[in-house]
Amino acid sequence: MTAQEAFSALQRSPDDAAVFELHGASMANHDRLFEEFSQRMSFPEYFGKNWPALQDCLDDLTWIPAAGSYLLVIHEWADVLSECERDRPVLERILYDVGSMWAQGPESMIAPFNTLLVSD
Repeated sequence: MTAQEAFSALQRSPDDAAVFELHGASMANHDRLFEEFSQRMSFPEYFGKNWPALQDCLDDLTWIPAAGSYLLVIHEWADVLSECERDRPVLERILYDVGSMWAQGPESMIAPFNTLLVSD
């Protein structure tokens, strides 16, 4: 998706959507990726800065106000994990699994959780 397409999608987001924008240029390695997620999504202090902890936090989101939907926009996708590209599929799988979990979770928790990967 291009930056223009992402901007257009953001404009159509429902009013009760929680939108988080992250920047791939700030996520060239694991440490920086975990820091960017933590800062942009206001993860709790107990976030362990590893893959399982990232998935746990994305599966939970109880520290932010409940929303009708969640949209994660990752700009500069080509720059994400550029220093360790072999691990990018791990992140992709986590994002896929989180979206599926939110779509199929307990009825009281079902909410769309989508990720836009933007190549600016």
